[in-house]
Amino acid sequence: MAERIQWADLPESLIESISARTGPITSGHAVTDGQNSPLAAVLETRDGKVFVKGLPSDHRMVITQAREAAAAPLVKGISPELLWQFDEDGWNVLGFEHIDGRSADYRPDSPDIDLVIELMEALSAIEIPPGPGPWKPIETRFRTYVDDPADALAFAGQSLTHTDWMPDNILISQGQAWLIDWAWATPAQSWTDPAFWVLRLVARGHTIQQAETIAARLPAYAAADPEHVAVFARANMSMWNEIERDHPSPWATTMAATARAWAKHHRA
Repeated sequence: MAERIQWADLPESLIESISARTGPITSGHAVTDGQNSPLAAVLETRDGKVFVKGLPSDHRMVITQAREAAAAPLVKGISPELLWQFDEDGWNVLGFEHIDGRSADYRPDSPDIDLVIELMEALSAIEIPPGPGPWKPIETRFRTYVDDPADALAFAGQSLTHTDWMPDNILISQGQAWLIDWAWATPAQSWTDPAFWVLRLVARGHTIQQAETIAARLPAYAAADPEHVAVFARANMSMWNEIERDHPSPWATTMAATARAWAKHHRA
């Protein structure tokens, strides 16, 4: 997890580079949600609010900025628009349209569930264009979490998937769900996003059966090969066990226990 830098503590040269794109900045404050970017702030400008996020140019995770920029033109209408980007004075920074919303509520009977379904339906129609890009295919991401690296090919595809369906990455605003933070955008089969969501739903109080029934409202998940879903569940168990071991925290413990229960469900 990156340590969040307060707006007032940013280098003056960085603030100048940002204000060159936004115009005069009247105020700025760091946001508390999110984990990956040391710079994440909402700015008040003459023309309205802007959300900025950034990393030092030599940061080991700066590739996530490139993924966000590459995903942006593909997800107009379901994600805030990318307004500008730069790599100057040792910083890589993205400026986004600001959406004034709240994090999604995944608890049973939440009306947000229907909005997220609509969001996933729109996302499932988007494919990553052929050619090179900053992507890390899902079969590469998951090769160490399956019994045989070839097993991860069951997840491979060219659909644009988000993969990180934590509630903070969904903003609910004026009856629409907006998807933010494309740091882990991944080419994959489109059913994998609803599958990732299953774990988040169970962690918020759904039974596994309830969560999978919700996910099956997405045609891609409903049509997925059950054996492939079972492999995916086991891979997520291995991943979350590793996260719990290497980065112990209450949320990691919850997610690891949830992933183990889901994998056991698919062994029954």
